[in-house]
Amino acid sequence: MLTLWAAVLGRPFAKALAVTNLLTRLSAGAVTLALVLLVEHERGSFGAAGIVAGVFAVGTSAGAPFIGRLVDRAGQTPVLLATAAVHGAALLGLALRPSAPLGVLVALAAVAGAARPPVAACMRGIWIAMLGEGPQLRASYRLESALLEIGFVAGPVVAGAVVAVGRPALGLILTAGLAALATTAFALLPPARAWRPPARASRGVLGPLRAPAILSLVGSRTALGVAIGALQVAAAAYATAGGRPGFAGVLLGGFAAGSLLGSLTPHLSPSSFGLLSAAMCAALAPLLLPVGLWWLAALFVLAGTPLAPLNAIAYELTDRAAPAGTGTEARMWTGTATAAGTALGSALAGAAVDGASARAAVAVALGGAAVAAVITLLSRRAVTVAAAAPLPTA
Repeated sequence: MLTLWAAVLGRPFAKALAVTNLLTRLSAGAVTLALVLLVEHERGSFGAAGIVAGVFAVGTSAGAPFIGRLVDRAGQTPVLLATAAVHGAALLGLALRPSAPLGVLVALAAVAGAARPPVAACMRGIWIAMLGEGPQLRASYRLESALLEIGFVAGPVVAGAVVAVGRPALGLILTAGLAALATTAFALLPPARAWRPPARASRGVLGPLRAPAILSLVGSRTALGVAIGALQVAAAAYATAGGRPGFAGVLLGGFAAGSLLGSLTPHLSPSSFGLLSAAMCAALAPLLLPVGLWWLAALFVLAGTPLAPLNAIAYELTDRAAPAGTGTEARMWTGTATAAGTALGSALAGAAVDGASARAAVAVALGGAAVAAVITLLSRRAVTVAAAAPLPTA
């Protein structure tokens, strides 16, 4: 896999695309923590901080498909530049006026979330145009999954470190600036400027949602998101129960490390999607064992190993199943589904832990993974058809 990644990154402008993509993912990984730390510091209320962060997440989920449809109609560069400006300005407004009325902060958070730049979805469209069918394209899907994990782990660390050495507003200012500058740099690179949607495409009102495989993927990604969100709560609950609350970061870092290790394994064909969905369930089950925190960290690494291959195949199936001219919107739908599921999983797991124990959060995670596997099994015909479909040219 490393050899294939080197070949992918050896293409013209590929390194610059990957670096700017990574920087936007770092910003995305940092923004929620930066919002929470800033609002809580200014207002002394985690409740208010949670409302602002929650509205930002809702805005992202609501705006993502619309932004994706705009890219499919107008091209990448104009939409990326516009969203970079609006997203960055809204976050900067939050950073500079955290004492404003809560309604103002909520409105700014909603705008910032709805205008989050769709760099990751655009990147996959560029990989298709640049690499075409073959092993390098499949390697690019693994690379995208690895970048996602790096952003997930490093983003909050960066935000927390910046806040620790400076004012809380500095973390959000850095996040806003990083998102705006990295997105602008990405948008102005020749591959992004050259990308064009199909000249003639029958998109329809439903866009990619008229494809059965896309509906299946939206459902399974939502359920997988529930598993991921529940695991985040489980990590915090296990660490707190063990008398070391800070150890939650080690557990979640182990999960991300496992996913990164999984991204290095040989690529499986899209027809293996159901098998990997079942493997995700099997990998989560050992987290129910009554072991010490360090053994638990090792089990979190094991639990994460199927995630990157599962994500990579989901990316490929999304691109193959999307009707012509709806590729970016389809990617935004599946990404939004995962994010919405993560928020739901966190809420369900939190309630479960309050009523029982940390293992209850793992049970929620297992339930989400099982539902994802069942959805994949029940829709295997649509997934098989999607797996055999050719990739679009744009």
